[in-house]
Amino acid sequence: MNQKQSNDELEIDLLEVAGMLLEKWHYLLVCFLAGAVLFNAFAFFGIKPTYESTAKLYIVTTSENSVVNLNDLNLGTSLTSDYEQLMLSYPVLDKVIKKLDLNTTSENLKKAYTLTNPDDTRILEIKATSTDPEKAKELADTMAEVAMDYLPDTMSAMTPNFAQHAKVADHKANPSYGKYTIMGALLGLIACAGVLIAGYLMDDTIHSSEDMEKYFDLVPLTSIPDSDLFIESESDMKKTRKRRGRR
Repeated sequence: MNQKQSNDELEIDLLEVAGMLLEKWHYLLVCFLAGAVLFNAFAFFGIKPTYESTAKLYIVTTSENSVVNLNDLNLGTSLTSDYEQLMLSYPVLDKVIKKLDLNTTSENLKKAYTLTNPDDTRILEIKATSTDPEKAKELADTMAEVAMDYLPDTMSAMTPNFAQHAKVADHKANPSYGKYTIMGALLGLIACAGVLIAGYLMDDTIHSSEDMEKYFDLVPLTSIPDSDLFIESESDMKKTRKRRGRR
């Protein structure tokens, strides 16, 4: 019985909170719009747009008679994984820096690259990211060229084929203004709702006879209405007293 009563009280509290939020919908709307505008402005003015370009290498080994067999396919798959590890090593990155005459370190340059190997393929995708679309293309192609020239000798393997040259991106990759706008709107809405709920839960003021009965288990016998006429009469009485005091 007590458990059922506690559940009922919890349900009533949640309904009251929901009702309070509905009454304050205009505050929620303002915060929703403000969050959307602020995050959109931050993305537009505070984040530099970045561009991506992708070059692709095709890694495969063949037997002496130029006929591809199962062992060659398995070896090609293993070599692709090796290329992923070695291409981001500092010897390869330093060669890219030297070839492009970049003013950076191998550790910083490493952050510009993302290497992926699609499942069940021997294709290695080299994605380069930069704030300059031309630079992103140069980084992707140069990494592929250096890998084709340097790694086969290091790995005692055949030179991979250049499957796809990178091209200049015609649109930015990041930031997504729509994503930031939606995220800001939701955060503004959640923050406003949190403040309103916290204020509601911390408010222990008695607002009605129902609150008196709910919290103190007391039934009020009567209540004094908040009448405008009463307020006006009290104001007139104060003015009369001031006039008499001046006399």
